[in-house]
Amino acid sequence: MEWTQLLKDLADAVQVRNSKVAALRNAGARVSELAAQAINAGAPTHALAKVLAPLEPTLAQDRPHVCGQDPVVPPLRPAPVPQQATEPIPADVMEQFFHGPRRYSLAEAFEEGILEWKPATIRTYFKRSRERGIPVPEGMTEGGTARYTKDELTTWVRAWEEQAGLPNGGRPTEPKTRQTADRV
Repeated sequence: MEWTQLLKDLADAVQVRNSKVAALRNAGARVSELAAQAINAGAPTHALAKVLAPLEPTLAQDRPHVCGQDPVVPPLRPAPVPQQATEPIPADVMEQFFHGPRRYSLAEAFEEGILEWKPATIRTYFKRSRERGIPVPEGMTEGGTARYTKDELTTWVRAWEEQAGLPNGGRPTEPKTRQTADRV
């Protein structure tokens, strides 16, 4: 084989390698981003460790060389990941890890019992909350419908009830009594 052809093959191989390395870096960044979001959302560390455990062989190969040790040369094919005797991760934990906490529309939150008021009432209370300085959950808009996490809604309900002083909005529950005027 001629050296010019070898150089062309080498250039092609370098280009393929660089694109794969870039893809791996992007995937690694995505994994890091999701792990950080899971931690911020309050994911338990043992569940997070179970998800990240299969990455350990990959992470070990990416560690920098330390002076005094033989360089770590990764094998051409990744070593098979040993099967660990662990309990399976529940589907809802995996769903929450990859997609975040479940979000509800106001109607769904009412149906699930998260909110005790109907959606129209909640929208009115949201408006009054803004007027009274009570933080209203921002939620996320999906397809024209605002969706909220259970934590956002329950936090707002607590703030609403605390501001009102009573769950019924601070209004008296007993009937008004007439004051009799003293006549002179």
